[in-house]
Amino acid sequence: MVSKLLALEAYPNLRDLDFRILRGVELNMRHHKWVPLEDIARFARVDIETASFRLGKLDNWGLVRRRSDIGYIGYQLTIHGYDTLAIRALSKKGIIDAISTTQIGVGKDADVYVGITPSGEKVAVKFNRIGGRTSSRKASYHGIVFRDKHHTSWLYVSRLIAKKEYEALALLSPIARVPRPIAWNRHAVVMEFVEGTELAELRDTDLTKEEAAQVLDRVLEEYLKIVRFGIVHSDMSEFNIVLTDDDILIIDWAQYVTTAYPESYELLKRDLTVLLNAFRRRWRVERNLEDVWKEFYEAWLESRGEGDGD
Repeated sequence: MVSKLLALEAYPNLRDLDFRILRGVELNMRHHKWVPLEDIARFARVDIETASFRLGKLDNWGLVRRRSDIGYIGYQLTIHGYDTLAIRALSKKGIIDAISTTQIGVGKDADVYVGITPSGEKVAVKFNRIGGRTSSRKASYHGIVFRDKHHTSWLYVSRLIAKKEYEALALLSPIARVPRPIAWNRHAVVMEFVEGTELAELRDTDLTKEEAAQVLDRVLEEYLKIVRFGIVHSDMSEFNIVLTDDDILIIDWAQYVTTAYPESYELLKRDLTVLLNAFRRRWRVERNLEDVWKEFYEAWLESRGEGDGD
């Protein structure tokens, strides 16, 4: 479903003090599920009355939520408040100059918008939404180590996911067809903007069997290079393959693992099974899983330094 980036509607109304208050809520959510008003005022260096008034405005704009039935008055950032802080940081760093109000892509755990750099270049800005939606699935993000905390907020988790995807793209973009990363801040990743269509969005009649076979061969060719490099996607599907004018792009690397990860063998085999089944179901493209697996298994072993050296 297409939705607006609500942070942009409030953004022109915000003062420097509002950003300090939002930052105070953000930092203190590491220690509190609901951040006490007094702690926010202390961080923002204002009196209680001023902090309460500005928080009321931020609440009206949907950037924070308030609760008073917990023995004190407390606040949380909403996903829109977190968006606001990320946009502010990316803007101050000269990464983006403007951003669209309507999303161009939506995934299980992220929304994507078009941004414009100070030089006028289009970029894609991906906001992770782990736990920040009204209803969020419990995603499995392999290889992420959560600190031993009394309270682990969805802000912290979303930030880890964004950092992880940025790192994957930085490693892979020089060698394979994945988006080129530009920057990340909090839960947002900025990457190159590529015109294309997700494979899942195509009607079955949009590709002939021969065209689909060529696409599958290109995906397998690129993925083999990536596995040989030492990385497994672990969430490969038709939703994570983009067809461009002249090639393919493999996207959504937030769940990647290295081939040294204990479950990488099973995750890789699952990736290939899901991929081959999708092409068989939709375009009747037949590939023998065991034949494909043999080549990928050898690449997996090689990346772990376990090949036979031939």
